[in-house]
Amino acid sequence: MKDNKTSLTKKIAGISRVGAQLFSKKGYMETSLADIAVAMKLSKGGIYHYFPSKTELLSFIIHSSMDQVLKDLKEELGKIESPQEKIKRLIVRHVELYIQHMYEARTLLNETPNLSPTSFKKIVVKQREYYQIAASVLSDYLGASASKDEIKAISFTLFGMCNWIYSWYDPKGPIAPEQLSQIVFDLFINGVSGFKKRHSSKTRG
Repeated sequence: MKDNKTSLTKKIAGISRVGAQLFSKKGYMETSLADIAVAMKLSKGGIYHYFPSKTELLSFIIHSSMDQVLKDLKEELGKIESPQEKIKRLIVRHVELYIQHMYEARTLLNETPNLSPTSFKKIVVKQREYYQIAASVLSDYLGASASKDEIKAISFTLFGMCNWIYSWYDPKGPIAPEQLSQIVFDLFINGVSGFKKRHSSKTRG
């Protein structure tokens, strides 16, 4: 029984990976379950055993990716005390997502609007949770020097730095993933530190 469950899990994971790859390369609307079945060497009817519709496959890819990101991030941040180190870990995890799980990341970024209304509402809740984690980390670092609106702007600036890495970064190129994470962290933390310093000076003045 356990072997059957393991086999099923592996098959679902395989279909999910191939689905994400095709969705990210061809686009969700241009990809059919039949295309994914061919890539997986399954019969067209066989793939419906695992995913009755393309929408359900898209939902599985996006929600499982987001769930894993949230789980890992909360576990890792819970082990760190320094606000600055938490920012670094947040950046490292964000960059790792777009490098190690490039196809899932592209699907998450580009194809979320194609979810069913119910599934879309659920992913929005998870995205808000991710934002709240980032905003909380940045708020701890900046303290009273930043307003709620400024924290929001800074959070989305950070997301903007990370979200499109997949569109230009080559993991086989001269810059290693660890170097890229450090570059993003250095640029971001130096900018945020400057913001903190300026606003602290205004407060004292």
